[in-house]
Amino acid sequence: MSTVDKNVTSAIRSEVSGALTNLAAAQASVPSSRRSSGENRAARNSRLITEVAMRLSEIMKFGNLEDSDLYTIGQLADYLDVSLRTLRFYEQSGLLRPVREGSRRLYTRRDLDQLRVIVTLRELEASLGAIKSLMTRIKELDDVGSMIAAIEGLLVAIASSNEDRIAELTRLNRRINDTLGQLHAKGTPS
Repeated sequence: MSTVDKNVTSAIRSEVSGALTNLAAAQASVPSSRRSSGENRAARNSRLITEVAMRLSEIMKFGNLEDSDLYTIGQLADYLDVSLRTLRFYEQSGLLRPVREGSRRLYTRRDLDQLRVIVTLRELEASLGAIKSLMTRIKELDDVGSMIAAIEGLLVAIASSNEDRIAELTRLNRRINDTLGQLHAKGTPS
């Protein structure tokens, strides 16, 4: 990336970050009693997702990421150790809605927290459909315990499915070994 591109990128990031900071300040200046219940729920939900994301992040050992209001797709791909294509796919699947600036995708802290949850669950073999349902469901929850219970339900279902698959593969391996035994028991024709 050339110096000019870096300066433009830095200027754009500063401008968007400033706009988001002004928006956050404007929202913070509104007395909480004037916030709608939907706004209060969204703010509370955002804090809860952050809490859950932090708990899940401990098992993933994500890379280092500087603290910022906005992140590029490249920064998050490096941090989460996923491809750019994966992040674009999550957007196309409706799991994320990054800020768009022309063709550029800029991700907020909330997007980062959601991605931590999504990437962790995908690593644990959760399907995209299951993650999408879970993310929709946890938007309606009011406390960390309920969110953890929802995630726990998904993980228990995955673990149960894995146990079934292990049993199936064990039976298949026994049949393979029996077949190999039969092949060798008859001897090889001369």
